[in-house]
Amino acid sequence: MMDKDEIYRIWAPSDSLWSRWVKPVLFSFMDSRFDVPRSSVTQFNIDWAPRPGQAVIVVDLPGEDGVVWGLQLARLGYRPIPLYNALPFPPSEKMSPATRPECMVDVVPILTALYRETAALKEIHLAADAPPVFLLDADRRIARKDPEPGVFDNRSVCFTTDFPSAEFLSSRHITEAIVLQRGSNVAGDLLLALIEWQKAGIQLLRKDPVEADPPKPVVVEPPSFLRRLWYRISVTLTLRRGELGGFGGIVKSASG
Repeated sequence: MMDKDEIYRIWAPSDSLWSRWVKPVLFSFMDSRFDVPRSSVTQFNIDWAPRPGQAVIVVDLPGEDGVVWGLQLARLGYRPIPLYNALPFPPSEKMSPATRPECMVDVVPILTALYRETAALKEIHLAADAPPVFLLDADRRIARKDPEPGVFDNRSVCFTTDFPSAEFLSSRHITEAIVLQRGSNVAGDLLLALIEWQKAGIQLLRKDPVEADPPKPVVVEPPSFLRRLWYRISVTLTLRRGELGGFGGIVKSASG
């Protein structure tokens, strides 16, 4: 059985151009005692995806869907790059599932999927320069529970620095970025990264996984100054930075 360091190296091999962007947060929670439930087999249509070459893909789907789509695209020749930066629960080795506090975002299915799909990814022999498919959790800022005292608040966001710069993408001859998401509204945090790519001439396209249509070109509009300011304030005041560089912290009582 692989330990968590081996698992991480499979997702972030030293010879890959894109491994530097893999977030290590969830991998730090994997060890030989991790229990992996069985998952149903689902068929995905990836006929819309271009052959690996001049495109990168950003998968912004909820829960384990992003991981499963990442593996499907890996079979086509794309390198899955997990960008999950929320802690699944407080990092305590003595803490069992029965004693863990309630979490505002359910990250455990993502942790489980990464662990479960490691063996499959190991069998896919990707080229060192295989283009990336970045994996995000669409529910990263959606709280399933109010932030009451004692609850583990692991809401999170992505940052422009979590992605390669437009200059780096251009140096690798990347000319387009496809966003795989449900619906048409791009999340505010992802929007900021896409705008930087768009400014540099990288064409943006959007694809809904439940629709048969091919990816459609889109133009994203920069948010206003006030919207940017409000976003920064809300991230600073409402999200909790945890250990390991990820997001997560126990909500304390008003007097705590």
